[in-house]
Amino acid sequence: MTSPERKHLEKLAAPCGLYCGACSIIAAVRTGDPQLLELIAGGVAKYLGHPVEVKDLTCEGCLSDVRAIMCRECNLRACAFEKGLTYCAQCADFPCQQIIDFNNDGFRHHSEVLDNIRRQQEIGIEAWVKEQEDRWCCPNCGCVVDWYAGQCPNCNTTLKGHF
Repeated sequence: MTSPERKHLEKLAAPCGLYCGACSIIAAVRTGDPQLLELIAGGVAKYLGHPVEVKDLTCEGCLSDVRAIMCRECNLRACAFEKGLTYCAQCADFPCQQIIDFNNDGFRHHSEVLDNIRRQQEIGIEAWVKEQEDRWCCPNCGCVVDWYAGQCPNCNTTLKGHF
């Protein structure tokens, strides 16, 4: 894999099995919509229990040095790195209680991580990222969509199979 391809992969495949390319926060930052960013910052602040500024949402993916505020202290990322791994899919202890709890924490996009990791183990990270790229784009115009989008922000096509 070439360095640019690796960099692209690092921005999209989180250690825990999430696909960062469909992250609602990354999507909002990409659009630059100030009202949406303020809305998301408010929701994150409520979740974290302290004020969050829009600048705290800037993220280049879970494996980058620039992560959104709620991802900066990720225990799953830290666990993988402490074991010398990049992805939970590489771990001999998978599935551990920590990833099971994350999968079952009530966030709909987290509810797929166990299946995602198993799929990564089956076909490899690069092929899994390609599957995710295909899954999280509008079938009509090809625009990247986020986990919770009910319609394409570009062409307004109704999206099926998303959260």
